[in-house]
Amino acid sequence: MVGNISPEPAPRPRRLENVDQCPLCNAQPLNTAPIQPDPPFGLKQCPRCNTILLSPRPPIDAMKTYYDEFYEGDAQRDPRQENRAQRHIRRLMRYATKPGRLLDIGAGDGYLLNAARTVGWQVEGLELSEPRVKHAKEWFDLALRSEDLRAAPFEKESFDAIGMFQLIEHVHDPKALLTRVNDLLRPGGIVMLSTPNVLAYGRKNRDVNSWRIPRHLFFFTPRTLVNAVEGAGFTVLRRQLKFFASLEEKLGWQPWPQVGPLSRVTRDLWTPFGLHVVARKR
Repeated sequence: MVGNISPEPAPRPRRLENVDQCPLCNAQPLNTAPIQPDPPFGLKQCPRCNTILLSPRPPIDAMKTYYDEFYEGDAQRDPRQENRAQRHIRRLMRYATKPGRLLDIGAGDGYLLNAARTVGWQVEGLELSEPRVKHAKEWFDLALRSEDLRAAPFEKESFDAIGMFQLIEHVHDPKALLTRVNDLLRPGGIVMLSTPNVLAYGRKNRDVNSWRIPRHLFFFTPRTLVNAVEGAGFTVLRRQLKFFASLEEKLGWQPWPQVGPLSRVTRDLWTPFGLHVVARKR
């Protein structure tokens, strides 16, 4: 989900809902963002924590259809994805004392779980897209659960590590997701997650109609992501992300085009496109 992406025609909306209160800090009312996508969708920004979110948006029970429509069709194994998954597992092993039980939420085609299994981890995965569940079975002999984390029958403190790559931007309540992940991790457990950095979208020529709307429901910056993770009971270990979050706060970076030219140039020079978190349960 990186690189230059042409605007996609949004799927015909089924039912839509409005968001009037920030799911991360509970502030209300929300501000209308300075730029807006094509109707019927819209963007709002929290006046307290600066989180950007989609509103109106599809309700949670309509999302699975959007994923199945997007991922249906032929697909092939991608060596780049396999290499990326191996890098994630090597990073995990810097913080985990030994292989244990790993859950991947939004497991996609199973690349991360396959890489973890080869170095001794016990693996489980959740994935809503039926085509991707099928790929994981065919390519890696992985049996992913096609269900939401809220309904998955996992016991508290039953995992040593949890992965959530390119997932948090898709969920309706990131705070509830992170809280649930904290509950599932054993003391000292590790969460790894990634999401696009909305501050860098301009550098990648991604105008608002190419923000993966409506599959993407939240649009994070380094600061809003760090705040969300730490607010759910984690300590962020990745120093690079905390550095970017500090710069963003001091310089007042925003993704909107009316920000001054000097601020925009420094933002584009310093901010990465992908935000990668490694955090430990407190």
